[in-house]
Amino acid sequence: MSLPNLLHHQIYYNKNAATAPWVVLLHGIGGNSKIWFKQLKQFKRHFNVIAIDLPGHYPNKTLEEWEEEYSLEKCADMVINVLDENKIKKAHFIGISLGSVLIHQLVNRHQDRIYSAVLGGMILRFNLLSRILLFMGHGLKRFLPYMWLYQLFAHIMMPKNNHKQSREMFINEAKKMCRNEFLKWFKLTREVQSTSKNMEKFEVPRLYISGNEDHLFVKVLKKYLPKDRFSQLVELNNCGHVCNLEKSDEFNQYAITFIQQFSTKKGA
Repeated sequence: MSLPNLLHHQIYYNKNAATAPWVVLLHGIGGNSKIWFKQLKQFKRHFNVIAIDLPGHYPNKTLEEWEEEYSLEKCADMVINVLDENKIKKAHFIGISLGSVLIHQLVNRHQDRIYSAVLGGMILRFNLLSRILLFMGHGLKRFLPYMWLYQLFAHIMMPKNNHKQSREMFINEAKKMCRNEFLKWFKLTREVQSTSKNMEKFEVPRLYISGNEDHLFVKVLKKYLPKDRFSQLVELNNCGHVCNLEKSDEFNQYAITFIQQFSTKKGA
């Protein structure tokens, strides 16, 4: 059960909870921990799992420290507070979309708390089209209902029929956010590129998993990741942005295998 001053989270223990590695799951903007429903059954067989709902997202209540200073840095610190409360010294992290961006921030601020990271649908930098869309979004956000913006971006990011389940789930869960919280997170998209700057200097093993149809972001990953000796990229065929839902079996297999490479020590 989450404490009032902590981010809402759920813990799923492995049958060998005392020695099993810890894995932390972080969702993307507008979503919540429900997006991991295709991962939990398999992950629990190997790890203790803690799924955290990010500030401003359902079912979190209003948190004073987030209202006073909302930033990716603050969000990263709030995630670490959850680990501290549950006496988790170090963990493996798995994110999707903006949750993966947040993991980059965690690497920047709390490298000593991370064994390894799996980053699904990573947004490393924005290409020309996505920069144009964000510029338009920032210009229109005061005049349009926020769900119009969210649905527009969801359809542009995930336009194909095989992206429909991911698209509809994110839209339905985003309806549980209030307008002000959505606009805060929308504003934080401006921090994405700076958060990922010089990531190659951090000796945290990182596996990036993206769909080959993630047309706004995967080309940028393919351009920059070869320069990073601590990273590797897996592309899933016929798959869009939310690869943990669209290709869950493949995503799970790659993520579990990768994490197990860095879980040789007791409790790692």
